[in-house]
Amino acid sequence: MLRECYIAEVMRRRMQFIDDEATQSHIEKAAKWLTGNHKPGLLLHGTVGNGKTTLVRAIGSLIGVLYESLYSDRRKNVLAVSALELADIAKNQPERFDYIKKAELLAIDDVGTEPSVVKVWGNEISPFVDTIYYRYDRQKFTIMTSNLSAEDLADKYGERIADRFTEMFDRIAFENYSYRK
Repeated sequence: MLRECYIAEVMRRRMQFIDDEATQSHIEKAAKWLTGNHKPGLLLHGTVGNGKTTLVRAIGSLIGVLYESLYSDRRKNVLAVSALELADIAKNQPERFDYIKKAELLAIDDVGTEPSVVKVWGNEISPFVDTIYYRYDRQKFTIMTSNLSAEDLADKYGERIADRFTEMFDRIAFENYSYRK
């Protein structure tokens, strides 16, 4: 079913689905993560344009469909936000930032593109790091995408947060070419 959700997301973007070995592998690994007893987080990382965000959206669609049909007459949604939006929301809408940080199911796209620190009423805060600490402490379902390598993430956020990434997130590396060409 995840494959069908992925195809639907590709079609929604008016792109052509390419059923190559890399896409099959990424979908299979994500499906195993969803159905197994794995870490509470999933980090999709690699170069640009190769399906990370598409896979996150497909996972969100699948969760919504399955939850609605199996457990409830209401759909369960994965709250999705870019890392850049997260920083902006933390600065300008603190109540909404708190809601996002505490969401049951959260996806953060393009980690590493956001400013590390933002000023709120003269105080410096680190929205992404604060969100990860909160979610790490509670072992909450979190999916992230990034174009940064594990080493680059450690350089940007420090060894302490990188160590938490290791404990909290299973990883899928996207090393294939860009589908946007």
